[in-house]
Amino acid sequence: LLLLGPVVYLGFPARQTAGAVADSGGLGVLSQKRQQYDLGEATLGKVDPSSSAMNLLLLGLRGPAATVLQLKAIDYQERKQWAKLRATVDSIIMLQPHYVQIWKFQGWNLAYNVSREWDKVDDRFYWVKEGIKFLILGTNRNQTVPILFHDVGEFVQSKMGVSDEKKFFREFFVHDPDPRFKTTSGEPGPDRAINPDGKDSYLVAYDWFVRANEKDDNDGVIGVKGKTHVFFRQGPARALLYFAKTRAEKGLFDEHIPAWDRAYKSWMDDYGKMDFLGLDDKKYRLNCTEDELKALAEENGVTLQEQRRIWAQNLDMTNFRQWRDIADLERTPEMLEARRASFEGKKAYNEGRNSDTMLPDKTVQISDSQKSLEAAMTQWAKLAEKYPNMFIDGDNVEDCLLLVQYYRVVCQLNGRNMPDSYPLKDIWDKHPSRHPDAERNFLIETRLQQRK
Repeated sequence: LLLLGPVVYLGFPARQTAGAVADSGGLGVLSQKRQQYDLGEATLGKVDPSSSAMNLLLLGLRGPAATVLQLKAIDYQERKQWAKLRATVDSIIMLQPHYVQIWKFQGWNLAYNVSREWDKVDDRFYWVKEGIKFLILGTNRNQTVPILFHDVGEFVQSKMGVSDEKKFFREFFVHDPDPRFKTTSGEPGPDRAINPDGKDSYLVAYDWFVRANEKDDNDGVIGVKGKTHVFFRQGPARALLYFAKTRAEKGLFDEHIPAWDRAYKSWMDDYGKMDFLGLDDKKYRLNCTEDELKALAEENGVTLQEQRRIWAQNLDMTNFRQWRDIADLERTPEMLEARRASFEGKKAYNEGRNSDTMLPDKTVQISDSQKSLEAAMTQWAKLAEKYPNMFIDGDNVEDCLLLVQYYRVVCQLNGRNMPDSYPLKDIWDKHPSRHPDAERNFLIETRLQQRK
């Protein structure tokens, strides 16, 4: 009986205020502390009282109840009942907010699987955002789990920069087509839930990757559960590399070289100078001098030859040298001029300067777009001659093929066949399997210009 008072005082359930803060007027100390330090689940979630899941909950079987809801979510998805799917997913995370795999799986499911089920690109973007928002909510409930922060950055980076709809999604990320997000001037603005400052998607991804690395630094655990550490830690540097690629695409040529300088430094110094543990816990560093190799070999208790093998193996695995060389090339004035020439050629096409002109003396003056595109292709051909390894970067191949596709369309508009010889013809002929991609990228780019 003497213990009954303290037990009731400490174990009394906490009362939730409107702001979802535990408040029991001095009672429920353990419940308040549990919520304050995010140590457990104190809610039954929004579960149908008549369902089998509620029966399991009342028996204290939270895990099986969540499993039942997972099966229901899959069923709703197969039947394309999206509202019920979203509500069920919300119930699952209320039951098990600290089960990381639920956040990872359902975030991926919404952003990648559900979004595919829609035809309009605007609708796909909505569900991509739902997946990202879901994962952001997961970071709020799991502040000490680095992989969730990293996954938010990965979702933003890959969906806005790598997916089939990337050119649309990157634009929508800053200028959302949903009328709810219009600015005070009536222009499309960002969805502040995923892009509060209206920044480029790669810079938002960079911020999330930095936060993930900071969580990793502070958790006292070697490595990150769910991802190989050397790949996990490269997030910020990779985001800056991708961001630098976009400067010339937008015609921001004054920002091109500074952005690549920043990305190169981040890749070589911030990421390259980190120490990682490989197989058998042997330490290695990607950007390593000969003296550092010797010191690491001595620390690891292996021969210099073995340390060099470990180093080379991880250089290849991470494409460290490839990205180093790409960034180094992009910082050159020659590459800047090639990017500028490409931009001007595409601009001439999109402005409609595509028709040849018949002069009074009956000679034909070729269109402005053809002149600009030929100049751009010539600049790229010179660059390829000087830097033959530049096509290790598949994006450079894609850029050249896209230029040729613009050129082909201009020739067709003026009733001409492609000439027997033209700059970059060897690149075009070498990659026939990528011609459909060039045609598709051309249609996407020109369609985007029409929307503006």
